[in-house]
Amino acid sequence: MNTDTIVQRILDGCENSGASVSKIYLADLEIQPCRACKTQDGSGCVFLDGMEQIYEVYEKADGLVLGTPVYYNTVSSQMKLMIDRSYCLARPVILPSGKRSYESAVVKKKKGMVVSVGGSGSNPECVLPVFDIWSTEVNLDIVDSILATRTQLSEEPMECTELLEQAFSKGKKFTHLFCQ
Repeated sequence: MNTDTIVQRILDGCENSGASVSKIYLADLEIQPCRACKTQDGSGCVFLDGMEQIYEVYEKADGLVLGTPVYYNTVSSQMKLMIDRSYCLARPVILPSGKRSYESAVVKKKKGMVVSVGGSGSNPECVLPVFDIWSTEVNLDIVDSILATRTQLSEEPMECTELLEQAFSKGKKFTHLFCQ
């Protein structure tokens, strides 16, 4: 509830600034776990499931607001499934030096914002390294975040008026990065 409330306030701010928004709940999609088949040519995954909707978003969206609760110092299992299944979008490239590198098969460059909400912990930023590694595979530039815990705020994040106002304001600013 906390994560969803904050994400919704960001999306409200985006809409208020003229952006068209939609929300996807990863838990509502049937997404197979990655099986490490090593298909990494940019053509997509061998599984046809709920990730097809996500792959389409990667190519069409101007911005992504990614929300996850913190579970055991990392992203939720649903978010991790999405991230793992993006592996197929990293296309290997051999550099002139002979070293192997990777480039995103996702053509559309987009901006991203991360929302990470923890309960009793004090480390909501622990998810950022996961998103940093993954973001290059989907051609995403993470430009902002809201990182909060109930412990830091002394109240539920979804009840913190100041945090909700900040989320709305950040949504408005986020929209201006790609709607000009």
